[in-house]
Amino acid sequence: MANLLDSWFKMNVGEGAFYAVFGLVFVVVGIALLVLILMLIGFIMKKVNEKQEKKTEKPAPPIPSSYPSIDDGIPPEVVAAIAAALMSYYEKENPKCDFVVRRIKRV
Repeated sequence: MANLLDSWFKMNVGEGAFYAVFGLVFVVVGIALLVLILMLIGFIMKKVNEKQEKKTEKPAPPIPSSYPSIDDGIPPEVVAAIAAALMSYYEKENPKCDFVVRRIKRV
């Protein structure tokens, strides 16, 4: 048993330092390569998504020629809030709903 461990304890410090530095450099270079590969994949995916968005780009919905009437003294901010809330509600039920607020009256 003593003969097996004799070669282990006879290793000089220079050789051990070389292996330590080599291992450290190897690990750092490996991590750097992984980071570069992942960044490259992210860049490619971003470009692919941009191309797909350009292909499926929808034209802006037409702006209605008549705005909701605010004859009852309702401020425009309240009209906008009500229209946004209603649109949000109906969009959950039917995403392709062409909902337009024509008139708001106090009840």
